[in-house]
Amino acid sequence: MTDPRLLPDPTDLDALRARLADDPTGRRRPIGLRTVRIAPDALRHLAYDVGAVRRDGPVVLVVDETPMRRAGGDLKSQVQAALEGRFPTTTTILRATNGELHADVDALAQADTGIAGAGCVVSVGSGTVTDVAKDASMRAGGIPFVVVQTAVSVNAFSDDMAVLLKDGVKRTVPSRWPDVLIVDLEVIADAPPSMNRAGFGELCSMFTAPADWYLASAVGVDDGWDPGVVALFREGAEGLLDGATRLAAKDPEMLAELAARMTLTGMAMGVAGRTAPLSGTEHLLSHLIDMSAGVAGRPLAFHGAQVGVAAVLAATIWANTLDRLDPEVLTRDTAFPEPDAVERRVRAAFDPLDPSGRMADECWRDVSRKLERWRAARASVEAFATDWDRHRTVLRGLVASPDVLAGALAEAGAPRRIADLDPPAPEPTVRWALRALPLMRDRFT
Repeated sequence: MTDPRLLPDPTDLDALRARLADDPTGRRRPIGLRTVRIAPDALRHLAYDVGAVRRDGPVVLVVDETPMRRAGGDLKSQVQAALEGRFPTTTTILRATNGELHADVDALAQADTGIAGAGCVVSVGSGTVTDVAKDASMRAGGIPFVVVQTAVSVNAFSDDMAVLLKDGVKRTVPSRWPDVLIVDLEVIADAPPSMNRAGFGELCSMFTAPADWYLASAVGVDDGWDPGVVALFREGAEGLLDGATRLAAKDPEMLAELAARMTLTGMAMGVAGRTAPLSGTEHLLSHLIDMSAGVAGRPLAFHGAQVGVAAVLAATIWANTLDRLDPEVLTRDTAFPEPDAVERRVRAAFDPLDPSGRMADECWRDVSRKLERWRAARASVEAFATDWDRHRTVLRGLVASPDVLAGALAEAGAPRRIADLDPPAPEPTVRWALRALPLMRDRFT
């Protein structure tokens, strides 16, 4: 369990802004949230918080068809009753068109229609529901947006980005901050334990993704590396791993820490203006598994559960790299391939999933930009190779041992291997995803 003194308070926005104001990079973006509540009775403030941000027009609840509970009752009914006592209120239910709800054009169209003319949008649901409502409210002119978080499963609730599905490819796009985030710990405690365990898996990316971000900066293809942003969520984070057994026991203090740290990770990405602080190889692997499942019509495991398992794989890759890399290979011509050769690899990876070529086109657009930056940064890459011992020391401090991550996941009751996922991804899919890791997006990992 983390010493509370080492965990910044995500509800104290003034203190967070003061901490982030000393910005040696000059790139940090302001936290756009107005109010964050994390408490066992946070939901009782909902009507007040909505009233503080609402414009003229009805309040529109955006939900999906998943049942949710709080203190033995129906959560959505409780939210609706709290709002109907003060405001005209309607509900938009996002319905899955292909068996499972995705943040795709169909879901966005449903949300666009449902929130038209709203004075405030209140989302109650998963990260997907939140991302759809978030993006729709932004495109509708920035309708005030309140998030009622329903599990500690992902960090989409507290950032200003949305993960959307475009031509079958998961893309993170700029969106908007929620005005208000309400994390009622009774709701969190009543969420399916598998969802909160998935949140623990999601947070394992704290111990792999920052290394990818540092590496991208060190070789000259990403100038955004900011250790102060990483410190916002990594301070004392090892205590989270040490206390993993308390999550399996549904310890209230552990759930509160999980909620606080998850909120901080979302804020950190928003401040950085990119997902890189928390999204590296482990998230990319999860996205690729999702893409394959979407094409095949297979059900998906929880996103965070996949990320936790993928973080173990990413940490293993890092351990092998840090122990075995010969930096001289980074100075050879073969390390800087021609665009035509890389495009052929992209199409070979994705055309079997989508013979129309649209998926490969979408991936190549991003990868071609990454490749252009990589080739232009050859001098920086060679300097990195020369100074490999120093960089390796920094990277070792950013990556956890795969055994430590796997052990913590097991103690939390979360999946630690692909075979533990529900449902597990087929082994050929995982092997394909590992080969396709460099071929999907413009992020350097």
